[in-house]
Amino acid sequence: MILLEVTNIVKHYQHGQALLRKKQIVSVLQDITFSLHAGECIGLVGQSGSGKSTLSRIILGLEKPTSGTVQFDGVNLYDANNKEKNSIRRDLQAVFQNSLNSFNPKQTIAEIIEEPLLNFEQFSRLERQQKVAELLHCVELDWTVTTKYPSQLSGGQQQRVNIARAIAVNPKLIVLDEAISSLDMILQKHILQLLQRLQQQLNLSYIFISHDLNATRFIADRVLVMHQGQIVEEIKKSAAIQHPASLELYNAILPTHPKNRKN
Repeated sequence: MILLEVTNIVKHYQHGQALLRKKQIVSVLQDITFSLHAGECIGLVGQSGSGKSTLSRIILGLEKPTSGTVQFDGVNLYDANNKEKNSIRRDLQAVFQNSLNSFNPKQTIAEIIEEPLLNFEQFSRLERQQKVAELLHCVELDWTVTTKYPSQLSGGQQQRVNIARAIAVNPKLIVLDEAISSLDMILQKHILQLLQRLQQQLNLSYIFISHDLNATRFIADRVLVMHQGQIVEEIKKSAAIQHPASLELYNAILPTHPKNRKN
């Protein structure tokens, strides 16, 4: 079953505000087309400026494309009525790179995780507390963090809270936009393993967006490589890398141990 269908997405930006200066059109995305099946994880990789973050905002409905369509669970994202939009907001969640900026610093961890439950469920206070405890267990955090504030947690703990909030209302798809790039390699591995386990347990679908080809191939069923606003290669599990842009990303991966790194 196809959960997400992205068809012929084009995105242009206009620059130049002066009265007598002609506006310059900058092309960011060019004819992006792919589909995602339920339960699948697709990786989107590319260097900075390749268009992957713009594409993620379009998929999340935060930004409209210049042309093209995005269909989520059979509904056109940009022609949806209010009832359909509400359903999409529940079923389509996101985890971003800077977890701390995703939180209200004045809210406790319990209040942060409870927020989607208040928006989409009709739970009693006790039911919300029980659900928060269950979610914290899912992301391997202790109940004692509930009374803390985001700034009191480590980067890895903050990202686990972000994931707990994202899965709170049982979404169908989570967009992970550079979700591990701010973490060290050990924490990255732990978060990737957590995401894999949650995907299996909760039957989740992911779009994993990163500049790290190695991490993306670890978690994704297939990887779409973006270069200058286009998808230039699809890499299936264990398949060989062929496109120069893909090879450039691969060659940028540093060996784990510093002694094996060369200039």
